Amino acid sequence: SVFRQSFTAHYTVYDVTNDHHIPIRLNDAPKVQQSRLQHVSWLGNTTALVMVADNDIYVRLSPDGGQDFRLTDSGQPGTVYNGVPDFLYQEDILSSPETLWSSQDGSHILYASFNDSEVRILAFPWFGSGSVSGSIKGGAGMWTTFPESRTVRYPTPGTTNPEVKLWIIDISNITEPQRWELKPPEVLDGQDLYLTSAGWVGHDNHHVSAVWMNRAQNVSIISSCRAPNWTCFETHAERASEDTWLNVQPHPVYTNDGESFLLLASIKEGAYNHFTHIKHVTPDLQRIAVLTHGSYEVTRILSWDTTNHLVYYLGTQESKPGQRHLYVVRDPATDDPRRLEPQCVTCDLGEVLWSSRYWYTNCTHFTASVSPGNVTGSMSYYVLQCEGPGLPLAGVHSAGTHRLLRILYNTRPHRTPRLRQLALPTMRSFEVPLSQGFRAQVQLLLPPSWREELRDAAFPVLVEVNGRPGSQSVSEKFSINWGTYMSSHNDVVYVKLDVRGARGQGSRSLYRHLGGVEVQDQITVLRYLLDNLKFLDETRVGVWGWGYGGYVTAMLLGSQQNIFKCGIAVSPIADWLYYNSAFTERILGVPGENYKGYVEADATQRARNVPSHSMYLLHGLADITAPYQHGVALARALADAGIIFRYQSYADEGHLLAGVLEHVYRSMEDYLKECLSLDEDEHNNPTVVN
Repeated sequence: SVFRQSFTAHYTVYDVTNDHHIPIRLNDAPKVQQSRLQHVSWLGNTTALVMVADNDIYVRLSPDGGQDFRLTDSGQPGTVYNGVPDFLYQEDILSSPETLWSSQDGSHILYASFNDSEVRILAFPWFGSGSVSGSIKGGAGMWTTFPESRTVRYPTPGTTNPEVKLWIIDISNITEPQRWELKPPEVLDGQDLYLTSAGWVGHDNHHVSAVWMNRAQNVSIISSCRAPNWTCFETHAERASEDTWLNVQPHPVYTNDGESFLLLASIKEGAYNHFTHIKHVTPDLQRIAVLTHGSYEVTRILSWDTTNHLVYYLGTQESKPGQRHLYVVRDPATDDPRRLEPQCVTCDLGEVLWSSRYWYTNCTHFTASVSPGNVTGSMSYYVLQCEGPGLPLAGVHSAGTHRLLRILYNTRPHRTPRLRQLALPTMRSFEVPLSQGFRAQVQLLLPPSWREELRDAAFPVLVEVNGRPGSQSVSEKFSINWGTYMSSHNDVVYVKLDVRGARGQGSRSLYRHLGGVEVQDQITVLRYLLDNLKFLDETRVGVWGWGYGGYVTAMLLGSQQNIFKCGIAVSPIADWLYYNSAFTERILGVPGENYKGYVEADATQRARNVPSHSMYLLHGLADITAPYQHGVALARALADAGIIFRYQSYADEGHLLAGVLEHVYRSMEDYLKECLSLDEDEHNNPTVVN
């Protein structure tokens, strides 16, 4: 692993005909070992390979050997990137570990480059595991000297961002490739900007599109670039209203001729709410149609059947954002003037899938994959996967009739008997009213010993918080995780909630104000639960969160509300002046324009209000998502205020603490047993109030 998404790996090509494995290494790499590469993929629909090593792009015409043609030579590890994104783009802008796209015939490569040479440097200690002769011995390890420092280019709010450029290389003549830079739209000239997506249009090699966004992230522009000179022009723009921002969306879906495209965009529904829906855009006709509407979110466009004029997509259901369903809607490209409402294929297993209802019982969270179009562009089949809350299964369906043709896999016959042997918690999901007409989504995991008739029982409560704008905690997808374990093993009522700022819950109230309503809403919901669910022990309520959730935990403990007895902040963000520029500026703006917002959102400002013995901090010293300076700043503020707290750091561990995860969860459980009085010998006997 390098950053959040990127990695280096050993790659091997498998020769199916000859049952032969071909290890992939650069020709100038040492022969004694296989070299680690950043990326290897097929060059379009050919048998040539495109590779990335040390931030430069190479092409090999045959996987079984031959010359490696180097297409870029500017790559510098940690500073200049070609074909792979840098830290900032992987962290908060792009959703892929590579930024290169081959034309289908393999004659052209579209790629992005990132220059971080002017970006400020974050240094962090790296201890390593080595012990060598001559080391100073003592303690738990052996080092020759003090730990080394590692660095990453880390832009913070208001500082210099990476410079991004988009290029096309014509490799028809591989020995003399031609290169063009694709310029951003003129309206963004002279501005800092982001490249949010790019790709080829159609099946040929003469048309690409790119999506650019200004640094303030309130204007997004789709540009179209065509051969032979690859001049780009604006085809569509999305602009946020004054009191919100634009989220990065997937790349638009085009017709083969490039005349129309679909995109996800924020659409206003009612007085306050905005939901993500599908727009159909035909630039030459200056025609825009909104295909979907309503108080639900479209989460992904799956496929566009341009022959039958059908769009397949995934979305939530109104008032049920934790669900995912398959929908079909007709595009407006036909002469039929009637506007057809979107059809939910999987909602309530009604008329469409009535004959398949036996298989899809206890399914409200679906995903799907639609088969590629045939020669006419028509889609013939789709695979429908049930992801929960019941055990997973998948079936192949006819796209025309939605009839189930066969079951691909079904985990239920084998897994159901085993799950019935486990004392698993019971899941309950419902809504809690908030101010301004919003409603929080709440999910409870009730321990196995809970019974409806136990009206005098008092169970301890553990709340998992996230709160990150656009996130979603309450889901009906099947999972067994640490919350399941805590509820089952320690007789805890485990709570998850989505409040304002979560996906589909509005973003206006968070704009320029982090740590405000998304923190207050958690308190509102907890008070509601404690007032209305008499089996909750209000004297034993804990809270924990990771990353942004760790930040919310710190803000909750410093809120002076006295609801939570204790909290655990894992890899928390503390001071937004030292978080990454893309995420922070999207919501708070730059510090020079909203300094008050930064001060009010600073968790260290609330440290003096945190009760002693109520906070447990855990942080990795090699965290580059929320650098360990955040944890240190919070710890320092607590110490300066005379607050007694617990602090635990992990050497050489990143944001996810992947190498010490078992120790993290064991430590958290141990702390909660002490804080919430979870007696291990009596965890099956909840407190009974006389």
